[in-house]
Amino acid sequence: MDSGDPFSLDEPMKTPSVRKSGMATSRWRGAVFLDRDQTLNIDHGYTHLVDDFAWMPGAPEALAQFHRHGISCFIVTNQGGIGRQFYTDAQMQEFNDHLMAQTVLAGGHIQDITHCPHHPEAPTPAMQTPCECRKPAPGMLLELAGKWNVDLTESVMIGDRESDVIAGRAAGCHAYLFDGSDLSGLARQVIDRHFTGSHGGDNV
Repeated sequence: MDSGDPFSLDEPMKTPSVRKSGMATSRWRGAVFLDRDQTLNIDHGYTHLVDDFAWMPGAPEALAQFHRHGISCFIVTNQGGIGRQFYTDAQMQEFNDHLMAQTVLAGGHIQDITHCPHHPEAPTPAMQTPCECRKPAPGMLLELAGKWNVDLTESVMIGDRESDVIAGRAAGCHAYLFDGSDLSGLARQVIDRHFTGSHGGDNV
């Protein structure tokens, strides 16, 4: 990782391209995968109520920057509160719908969201881990890449936990650990380093 930088940066990818895994070979250029809680929105602890929604510093500006540069954004989020029966899938979806609507108002766009409902302390075996989707496993990124024809080797994962970074690298992405200070600053850095061929204003 680079020293003297306000963010933890990616290291050289050691995983093979998903092109070798049998996924479709007609794919987009890279995309940005984002954790949700404490990366985009403030996490109050199993956050799921629309009334509790609040942006993390620089998050709406970051999403707008990605959109202006024609970079597709996806959310991959562990939602173990569903498995623990703290809230329902429908409540989570209502929160996500609100997040997506607020993103549009901020000038951004979220292409898709996927979540993992599993948790090691879930009361029912079907909702317990291990699973293939709960980060640090890369299952959610692989799922979205297959669905949307994303080249993971040209993509970036951003999250506030080491498990986000591990999941991103396991999927073949570059990965950045967000320190909570200003997501828009990290977005500018990611665009400059990995999406220099993008043209601002493409989606304005």
